[in-house]
Amino acid sequence: MLVGVALLAIPQSPIHKPIKLGLDLQGGVELVLRAVPPKGQEVTPENLDLAVEVIRNRVDALGVSEPEIRKQGSDQISIQLPGIDDPNSAVKLIGTTAQLWLFDVNEDTLDPTRDPNGFPVPTTDLYQLLKELQPRTKRGQPQEYYLVNPKTKKVVAGPEDSQQRIRQAYRTRTGKPVPKGFQILGIPENTVILTCGTTERYCPGVNEAPPTRDYYYLFRFDPQNKEKPVPEMTGADLKLDGTRSDFSQTEGPIVLMEFTGKGADKFHDITRRIAQRGQLLSGQVGDDAALQGFAIVLDRRIKSAPTIDWKRNPDGIAGGSAEITGIGDAGEAKDLALVLRSGALPYEFEQIDFTEVSATLGKESLRQAIIASLVGLAIVALFLLLVYRFLGVVAIIGLALNAVFLYAVMVLFDVTLTLPGFAGMILAIGVAADANIVIFERIKEESADRKSVRAAIANGYRKGFSTIIDANVVTAITALVLFAVATGGVRGFAFMLLLGTVISIFTAVFATRALLGMLAGFKWFDNPKFMGATHQTMSRWQMFDAVGKRRIWFSIAALTIVISAASLFYKGLNLGIDFRGGTEMTFVAQRPVAPEQVQAEMRKLKEPNAIVQGRGKEAGGGGFREFTVRTEPINPDQVREITAGMTEQFNARQQGVRNVSASFSQQILRGAIYAVLISFILITIYISLRFQWRFAVPILRTIGNDGVIAVGIYSLSGREVSASTVAAFLTIMGYSIYDTIIVFDRVRENLPLMRRSSIKEIVNTSLWETVRRSLATTIITLLPVAALYFLGGEVLQDFAFAILIGIGISAFSTIFIAAPFLAVLLERAPEYKGRRSLDDPIERPLPGREPLPVGDGDGDGDGAAALPAATPAPTPTSDASKRERRRQRRRARPHGRAR
Repeated sequence: MLVGVALLAIPQSPIHKPIKLGLDLQGGVELVLRAVPPKGQEVTPENLDLAVEVIRNRVDALGVSEPEIRKQGSDQISIQLPGIDDPNSAVKLIGTTAQLWLFDVNEDTLDPTRDPNGFPVPTTDLYQLLKELQPRTKRGQPQEYYLVNPKTKKVVAGPEDSQQRIRQAYRTRTGKPVPKGFQILGIPENTVILTCGTTERYCPGVNEAPPTRDYYYLFRFDPQNKEKPVPEMTGADLKLDGTRSDFSQTEGPIVLMEFTGKGADKFHDITRRIAQRGQLLSGQVGDDAALQGFAIVLDRRIKSAPTIDWKRNPDGIAGGSAEITGIGDAGEAKDLALVLRSGALPYEFEQIDFTEVSATLGKESLRQAIIASLVGLAIVALFLLLVYRFLGVVAIIGLALNAVFLYAVMVLFDVTLTLPGFAGMILAIGVAADANIVIFERIKEESADRKSVRAAIANGYRKGFSTIIDANVVTAITALVLFAVATGGVRGFAFMLLLGTVISIFTAVFATRALLGMLAGFKWFDNPKFMGATHQTMSRWQMFDAVGKRRIWFSIAALTIVISAASLFYKGLNLGIDFRGGTEMTFVAQRPVAPEQVQAEMRKLKEPNAIVQGRGKEAGGGGFREFTVRTEPINPDQVREITAGMTEQFNARQQGVRNVSASFSQQILRGAIYAVLISFILITIYISLRFQWRFAVPILRTIGNDGVIAVGIYSLSGREVSASTVAAFLTIMGYSIYDTIIVFDRVRENLPLMRRSSIKEIVNTSLWETVRRSLATTIITLLPVAALYFLGGEVLQDFAFAILIGIGISAFSTIFIAAPFLAVLLERAPEYKGRRSLDDPIERPLPGREPLPVGDGDGDGDGAAALPAATPAPTPTSDASKRERRRQRRRARPHGRAR
């Protein structure tokens, strides 16, 4: 604490830095790229590290502040670019493989895209070119494959180096297998199809400039040939620091290239051969028509095809440099030079996830999150003050320390705060408040048992410590698993929850204990009334027979599970884009728009299967200002086309785009399943080690019971299930047993003390003693989460809704399912066989008696409630009545008669 004060006092200390915000709170772009290695190769960690560095160099050249680039899994790279102005250009630039090839155009062009003199004659019909090449693919192994639709005569996917990969590429993009009727066409061995078109100013063999459509060329391709490799040169022959953009008065924007020593010799030899060949041909076709050249190819697209003037350069071009001309504008020249200078990526990369958030939406999300958090904290503080009085003040100080430590850790370790992180932080505050409640309830019991405040504090912390550790360890297990398996913002949620849980143990167990220990030394503090701990009575509503009516509760639970399972079987779940894949765009219009109007516009834009949903509050006339459009995975050009259509038709502004490939959605789904299974296994192991198996089984059954019902509620309501939903459910898997552990700890404590009582009485008594704190811990968590649900944005509402459902179900399961089921198992244990049956009537307080205090007043601190017999009371004045009351008092003492 002293260190924290010192850091606050120093103006330049790290703690004065602002918190780093995620993309969803400040706007920007996040994309995930997956490496696609060449045929016969695998992705290696070394090459993936190299790819990260190449991408980092490109991002740094863009001038993006605080980018985040990291490996994800064994073959993926996650890239976050906050506050970027032109996301489409940046994404295109980053994902460019930058495989640079230099071809001798007239030597390497092949039939049917060349004339008898070796000059290129490209085609505009890729499908027809592939069909013409099929007879030649029978000789040798096809080099690459394309997927085509014979009905439309269009190329659907490709190129890929195997038929298996072409099928996988189609499934990755669409989420569906290759339809019947589609064909896979190969190209001849040692060939490659190159493209030149609308993004270039000139294409070899094309008379129009600039080109208005794409043209396709068949080139020789044999890079492994040691004697005469084709392409003749690659990006490895470039000197990266000598490559830059420039401007020519005659050619406009250009890119200057400088070659290495070996590269300069290669370039000199190639241009010499081209010049000599042109000189020989000039006598047949004329000087101008004889000019031949080389093609500079970047990622299979011909970027430039300069010719060699044999009159000016009869011996080729020496000097180790060259220039690329025919570039559209200065920006394109700058981008091309940047890509070449940063080097080629070791593999081709495909984009499997793309998220764009506007700065406006990010600011609004941040404002909503802050308001929801502050309101939630204020409600929690008010609840603590009303219920626990001065102890509530101590708890609020503990929560304030929790928040300060959390802030300090985030600043010092440069933790990025995201919207899911906000949800994790608020839930962690609920966990911290729960820990305080468990201890404070114990302190109140000890104080009501006529112990000094100092002794009550010591015993309260001693008895509550194991319960807090058990509950927080289970929460930490689920958070750790979630952090290890999840992707994107869900990792932020898991990290903040884990961090908050660890800090809450420190503040609840050590910080508040030190504060209370210090205050206990003051005379004015040694007063039970000051802590609301005087004559703590057990009200009649607490003394319900949960165990005796277990068949009713079990039947209700079974019926709910059957309904949930039936809904899942017949209706299923409304899986979101995270699990189905596709493209989702969010728009905000100036005036309310009916979803039917948007659907009609999407049909005009050739997306008839698009799903349109209104968001927010519906306008009086029936329509929404905010709406989402979901389609199959589409490319950035199609996204721009749809955005332009929405803007023109409805004056709508795009707020964000999410594009998830089908393969990535399957990866997210697999991760969710693994997270659930691993969490359940780890919780099972921990609970089995901490409790006897008769205690562990009801806890695990409760988790399964709660999970099925919660999923059933989502199925019945039709609410969308996203990765955030799964994260919230996993958290509840750990958090839902908090109350169960509290009750079971009390049962375990009462078993050796109440030797003369039946299992039914012990379990019911344990429930009666702990039901107040169970309700308090449930309410203290529901309050801030409810604030998130009603005041937070869509992402926070996803988390909050799932957590609200989970907490509500777990509160019921703890009292009416787990505890009675534990009683059933304990009754069958050999050591408890001599005790009465669970179906014996429960003993109630005598008529006319006041509710018994929770502390039994014997000074032993066990706090067990009295369990008087249910026999009708004799006349109070009779000797029998006195004997009966003495007998009841003796039985009420869990350890037997005091001696």
